[in-house]
Amino acid sequence: MKYFFILTLTLIFSSSSFAYEQADLDKFLKTKDCQECDLSGADLSNKDFTNANLSGSDLTNANLKNSIFVKSNMWGVNLTNTNLINTNVRASNLTGADIINIKCNNTTFKGVTFANATFENVKCTNLSIWSARFLETTFENTDFENAGGAYASFTDVDLSDLNIKDAIFWNAKFTDSIVKKEDCIHLKKEEAILKNVECN
Repeated sequence: MKYFFILTLTLIFSSSSFAYEQADLDKFLKTKDCQECDLSGADLSNKDFTNANLSGSDLTNANLKNSIFVKSNMWGVNLTNTNLINTNVRASNLTGADIINIKCNNTTFKGVTFANATFENVKCTNLSIWSARFLETTFENTDFENAGGAYASFTDVDLSDLNIKDAIFWNAKFTDSIVKKEDCIHLKKEEAILKNVECN
C-alpha cells in the first residue's frame, strides 16, 4: 500500500512537472505577450508569433515546430528539451536563454542575439546562424556541423566544446575567443576575421 501511494505521488508529480499554466497559454495565444509565463509542454507548433514577447518564460518540453518567432523577445527563456524543428527565430533576442537538448533540424537563428546564453547537448542539422551574435555564450557538447554562419560574430567565447566542422563562416568575426587549432585553420580558409583569438 505504501509503495502504491509513493508511486501515485511520483506519477502525479511527473505529469505536472512540465504542465503549462492554462491562463498563461490563453494569454499568449491571444496577445503574443506573456512574460515570465509557464508554457512548459505547451503546443505552439504551426503558428505565426512574429514580434512575440516571451521574456523570462519557461518553454521546457514545448513544441514550437514549424512556427515563426521572427523579431521576438525571448530574453532569459528556458528552452530545455524544446522542439524547434523548422522553427524561424530570425532577428530575435535570446540573451540569457538556456538552450539545452533542443531539437533543431532546419532551424533558423539568423540574426539572433545569444549574449550570455547557454548551449548544452545540442546537435543541429541544416542550422542557419547567419549574422547571429554570440557574446559570452557558453557551449557544452554542442554541434553546429555544416551550419550556415556567414557574418556571425563570436565575442569572448570558448568554442572548445563546439563542433563547427564544415560550417560556413565567410566574413564571420571571432574576437577575444578560444578556438580549437583545427577550427582556426578551417576559419581562415573560410575567410573569417580572427582578432585576439587563442588557437589551442
